[in-house]
Amino acid sequence: MVDFKNGEIKVLIPLRGGSKGIKRKNLKLLKNKPLFYWVTQAAINAQLEVYISTEDNEIKNAAKKLFPNVIVQDRPKELSTDNASTDEVISHFISENKCKHIMLLQATSPLTSSEDIISSINLYKEGNYRPLVSVCKKHDFIWDKKGYPINYNPSSRPRRQDWSGNLVENGAIYLFQATEFKKNGSRCSPPCTLYEMNYEKSYETDTNLDWLIMEEIIKNI
Repeated sequence: MVDFKNGEIKVLIPLRGGSKGIKRKNLKLLKNKPLFYWVTQAAINAQLEVYISTEDNEIKNAAKKLFPNVIVQDRPKELSTDNASTDEVISHFISENKCKHIMLLQATSPLTSSEDIISSINLYKEGNYRPLVSVCKKHDFIWDKKGYPINYNPSSRPRRQDWSGNLVENGAIYLFQATEFKKNGSRCSPPCTLYEMNYEKSYETDTNLDWLIMEEIIKNI
């Protein structure tokens, strides 16, 4: 169990009504549940206080129906456009809620489990409350636009089994202090504590192809 006082950590789940890649993504049904259901339920199972930030009335109604104890925060229209950043949504959340620590969860990472949430909180505490970012390990050879390798030497290309790979931000979990965010304007000012998730659990749903793949993954859970 999480060893924090009740309410010290507030979970923020941003749910915008519009989306580019998948129309009305947050309400689209995944295994007969709206996409936002999965991380919201995981946070509730971890016994955390959950807030949903949205401007969309349909999302508000669905959230209140599925999760009566979740707090729905009205998001200003100007923070619900394609150009609005998640950090702006975090700033708005902090301005309206007294909180010590904030956990940002993304509905687009529906495989995030309550075990991941609890483990990341415990790691955050062990790391003396440094900003925590969830990551996964990848073995990708990355090049810049000018044709130069970024993370390996082509003349001595490593074999996968001999290479530890790179830790890549997977967008699932962020955990940080409200005071540090207000000071730095960032949810992950380095050095950060890194919580490594399995690659399979790090899959995100941003495009229609992602959705088709996620449907196949979640059928087996």
